[in-house]
Amino acid sequence: MPASANHPLPDLPPGSPGRPPRPRYKQQFGVIVIARDEDHQRRVYERLVKQGLTCKVVNT
Repeated sequence: MPASANHPLPDLPPGSPGRPPRPRYKQQFGVIVIARDEDHQRRVYERLVKQGLTCKVVNT
């Protein structure tokens, strides 16, 4: 649990819908693979998906 979870949240302004009933943050872990080019990215993605992994493609 992050250290910020130990600090109380400030009061909400009047008229706001209120706090969510439970935390919406879901902890995730990931690995970034640096591909040489778009073709390499596609091949790595396809190989990882074929292994049953959940992947997301990004371009920066």
